[in-house]
Amino acid sequence: MRAYTARMADCIYTSDGQPQGFRLSGHIYALDGKPIGRVFAEKAYRLDGTYVGAVVNNMVVDKPNVSRRSMPAAPPPAPAVPPHGLASRRPVCESFPDCFDLLLDKAPDPA
Repeated sequence: MRAYTARMADCIYTSDGQPQGFRLSGHIYALDGKPIGRVFAEKAYRLDGTYVGAVVNNMVVDKPNVSRRSMPAAPPPAPAVPPHGLASRRPVCESFPDCFDLLLDKAPDPA
């Protein structure tokens, strides 16, 4: 697969302002360019379609009162070249817990 060059990517931050990934078009990538999720209607989903959280202020957070329906699984896009110069930003006083790490976890084993 050919890597997609990230030109107009949005950084995804932790609540204390550290970069932890980036959003390019409808997908979310780890800092190394590996595709880990997708965004639809400002909601973050794993590539297997599992709901993870809401995208608020360029963060993936556990926001209450949001529909948590899953979506159909999607094939991963090609890896992306990470944008250069991802810098920290000032902390954002967001009261919702960060849940970006759920994009990185393996899918739960069916029992």
